[in-house]
Amino acid sequence: MKKSVEIIGQPVVSITEGKEFGQVKDLVINPSNGTVAALVIDDGKWYLGARLLPFAAIAGLGENAVTISNSADITGVAAQPEYEQLLEADVKIIGTKVLTKGGKIKGKINEIIIDPAGKIEACEMEKADGEIVSLPAQDVVTFGKAVLIVSDTSEPTSFVPASTPQESPAEPVQAEPQVVEPIATEEPVPQVEIPEQQPVEIKETQSQPPADDSAKKFDDKHRKFLLGKKAARRIETDNGVLIVEQGGEITEEVLQKAKLAGKFVELSMNIQ
Repeated sequence: MKKSVEIIGQPVVSITEGKEFGQVKDLVINPSNGTVAALVIDDGKWYLGARLLPFAAIAGLGENAVTISNSADITGVAAQPEYEQLLEADVKIIGTKVLTKGGKIKGKINEIIIDPAGKIEACEMEKADGEIVSLPAQDVVTFGKAVLIVSDTSEPTSFVPASTPQESPAEPVQAEPQVVEPIATEEPVPQVEIPEQQPVEIKETQSQPPADDSAKKFDDKHRKFLLGKKAARRIETDNGVLIVEQGGEITEEVLQKAKLAGKFVELSMNIQ
């Protein structure tokens, strides 16, 4: 199993050629079946359009690299038209709100866990109180762009700290019922349960894993590359608001508009 942060930023290496062919910049999510359909590869030649590596063509997801058989496995969008719609949908999952079918907010997705075949097995969800829990993919009804819908009966599993089993010894519980009996009989003695609560205290020392800034570094690199380029065609938001005219210069303002409208990848694929 791999988290997205363990894939994004990894170099892509050809086994037969012994060469590196860029780095993983992003994941292409297929929301209809809950899988990672492909990886977006940054090979330093974004002026040629986005480069994709179908997940099925991956030879191995290692600790230090993603391996492929040869460089022919990395193709452009034109050669993989079935992925163009997924790129335009731009479903990320990470950062989306989790909502039940009944309309109750459960939390926010921080990470996804992917199996060797590309299927999303589970999501790490942060609840409103900060607790991190595991949400099984089988409980997900819809992987949306901004909201992830789960069944009303979904029961995420808590990540239990390793020290928790040591905090419930049986010895103090056995000793306390015998201490109350020898007390004087003149007046009824109220039951005191304070000692019983002490060994049950659970201190939450959970903390989120340190954020991996590899994706941000590549995003900054990509933004610097795009600045000053010209748009090959007119780019608009889904409701028709202009982001940049054909032939218009790519500025920070244009990049920000494209990012907010979910058109960043489309803009990257249409520069000259």
